Amino acid sequence: MKLFMKLKNILIRTTVIVAVVSTFLSCDDDFNTVGSEVIGDVNFEDNQYTAIPVAFSRKFDRVRTNSLPRDLQGAIHSNILGVYNDPVYGQSVYSILSQVQPSQFSPSFGTNAVLDSVVFSLPYSSTITGTTSVAISETVTETATTYRLDSIYGDSPFRLSIYKSDYFLRDFDPASNDRQVYYSDDIETNFGPEVEGTLLHTNTAFVPSEEEIILTTETTAADGTVTKNRERVSPRLRVKFSDEVVAQFKTLFLDKEGSIELSNVNNFRNYFRGIYIKAEPVNDTGNLLYLNTAGAQLTLHYSFDTTTTADDGSAIRDDGELALGFSNIIMNSIKTDFDPTIADELLPENQDSTNGEADLYLKGGAGSYAVIDLFGGNVINENGEEENELSFLKRQDWLINDASLKFYINQDKVLPGVTEPERIFIFNTETGEVLVDYLVDPSITADFPIVSGTNHLGRISRDSDGNGEFYRIRITQYILNVLNDQFDNVKLGLSVSQNVNIITSSIGDTPITNNEVIPTSSIVSHEGTVLYGNGASVPESKRLKLDIFYTASKNN
Repeated sequence: MKLFMKLKNILIRTTVIVAVVSTFLSCDDDFNTVGSEVIGDVNFEDNQYTAIPVAFSRKFDRVRTNSLPRDLQGAIHSNILGVYNDPVYGQSVYSILSQVQPSQFSPSFGTNAVLDSVVFSLPYSSTITGTTSVAISETVTETATTYRLDSIYGDSPFRLSIYKSDYFLRDFDPASNDRQVYYSDDIETNFGPEVEGTLLHTNTAFVPSEEEIILTTETTAADGTVTKNRERVSPRLRVKFSDEVVAQFKTLFLDKEGSIELSNVNNFRNYFRGIYIKAEPVNDTGNLLYLNTAGAQLTLHYSFDTTTTADDGSAIRDDGELALGFSNIIMNSIKTDFDPTIADELLPENQDSTNGEADLYLKGGAGSYAVIDLFGGNVINENGEEENELSFLKRQDWLINDASLKFYINQDKVLPGVTEPERIFIFNTETGEVLVDYLVDPSITADFPIVSGTNHLGRISRDSDGNGEFYRIRITQYILNVLNDQFDNVKLGLSVSQNVNIITSSIGDTPITNNEVIPTSSIVSHEGTVLYGNGASVPESKRLKLDIFYTASKNN
């Protein structure tokens, strides 16, 4: 299946490239039909055409959060946990609910099994910054590693609670037999108290640490000799549950050895329904971090009698473990308290979808995005007559060299600096797909998303003080295909993006329609910005424009 998908992707890209080459050839053929004898380039000149797109914003009431996105390397993107206070849009609180699956079904815990501890572990996203040699004793040294936490925002504490969830997460919608869709507001509004079934742990002032964690274990030989073992692991959320919780897990697992509840995946998911990690603000603030939920693990450490006896005749004990990893349905709860002024402005009745708006509101998560109609109006043609702009452009014998959209940041409404999103993302609003320019962009790199695809999706341009000025989106190939009737002139969407290498789409509900498509890279983004649109109040120099640079005959 993986090989098939790789071949499919290669064929798609090859088809697109062939289409683009054909577009160039057809443009060249059309251009050469200009009836003029060409000597050098004296009969040609470079020009610029500027179109004024119509743009406005749409706000989501909720978005789907149970479909984990994958980037170009096929890696699962992380889920988000914590509290983020956006300086423009307001506060967002992210929590995580997930099913778990044991490393084996119908486990055998051995004779006289005792559950010694239960540990929950969830790695942070981190980067190694250095190593040093550390003396543990006169004869033993270890390599200590220093780390930098990646994708963490803020340093204030938030309240962290871990629950055993009693809410059953379905794979299929019983009404339609389609895959069940879970939304960002389901936990708050639809699931009820079952999600917080049993409290396992609470940290009233949680702040992630970048320190590595040292794990110590002991093994006992037949002669009674005890050996201590040490292991250093990367920074992570690691919780050793209380004795009371250990007793509960003994009842749930060791006492159920051989039971039908532990025998297969379906029975287990109904029996042990999941883990809920809840974040709550402390003094109306907190911090936000991206977590590698693929590495989450709930581990039961137990000991049991072996068939080997010690010198005193007693059975030698051995250790075992049962690991439960996050699996199948993993969803984010996103509770966003939108700034009331912006929320009111984003009401459908307050957005002018015909003439466009002065401000475009882009917010990740259960946020908002912009809708852009490139060619929706009329122009005055060469005969002084009113003509549909797209029809006018299709008649021109132009060799198009470049076409790009420039989005200026409304610095009066945005707190400049590090809180501004580094990337924005343009897409087809009907399908959620990327534009052809993305598929043929040679700067796409799977290893470094922050600099990937910058020919098409330009990074934020900042001034000397680090304040964001504008984003440039190059859509040359898309415009060529629209003008040559290879693509329809559909409305385009613009959103923030945490990772432009994630090109899957998801769905969300707006006050107007349900199941609108939105890039998944926007849902897993927490940041927001405000861009200038095409409204009459926008300064001319900052107004949204589509600039088309072309070469044409002087006689054209």
